[in-house]
Amino acid sequence: MCLDELRARQAGVVSREQALAAGLSADEIDHRLARRRWRPLHPRVYLTVATQPTPEARVRAAVLWAGEGAVLSGVAAAWWHGMPVRAPATVAVTVPRRRSPGKRPGVTVRRRTLPVPDLDEHRGLAVTAGPLTTVEAALALGPAGAAFLDAVLHRVVGFDDVLAAARRDDGRGERLLREAGERARSAARLRLAGMLRRGGVPARVLAEPGYAAVVCPAARLAVTEAGTPAPAGWAVLEVGPGDLVGRPEWVVAEVLETVAALGRARITG
Repeated sequence: MCLDELRARQAGVVSREQALAAGLSADEIDHRLARRRWRPLHPRVYLTVATQPTPEARVRAAVLWAGEGAVLSGVAAAWWHGMPVRAPATVAVTVPRRRSPGKRPGVTVRRRTLPVPDLDEHRGLAVTAGPLTTVEAALALGPAGAAFLDAVLHRVVGFDDVLAAARRDDGRGERLLREAGERARSAARLRLAGMLRRGGVPARVLAEPGYAAVVCPAARLAVTEAGTPAPAGWAVLEVGPGDLVGRPEWVVAEVLETVAALGRARITG
């Protein structure tokens, strides 16, 4: 790839190795640095445009500096994926355990060999996959991590995928995820009950210690997650937590069909 293409693709950032591979000599690179046409962002990584580095440039420079096998991670990865966070001042990268690139201002390095399911490439950059990104960003955001999880779980990434990523990462963030999952399901039950009432089916949320469901008393129907028992003598419609949160319209349609079928059965019975 020629130098101009690299600069355009990488927000004006190039590494020394890339510039040499694109045909510049070491003297030509050093001449540009001496004339301040280029300036170092990190050792052997340069900004080649006469502006302040953009967030994209800072991210790309950090990954280039970290070297072979480096992967963008944490809040920076969440921003790179388009999740609802601001570009962070400090860029997190993960490198294979065998490597130790050192320390740099504005960059944090985690040494961990990532399994294949946790690796992705997005916009030409190695980045942690969405589920692991969600876990790491939530932990890095501290008190704001809960709101971040509420915004992305089931909408951007699936809960089960994120939980699996947390378990691959020694269970980090698992408690936060479970709490966020329950908040999402509680909100989804309230939303479902409201949608059913607007559809002409009286419904409410029945919540007791260790038990939660949306119940339709007139039809004696309980909408529960799989494996959750219903009141004695009631019919049960089991739905998955992903359906409850992510596909409420589908659940409403299933409830309406079940209510109608129960009504027909009672008439013919």
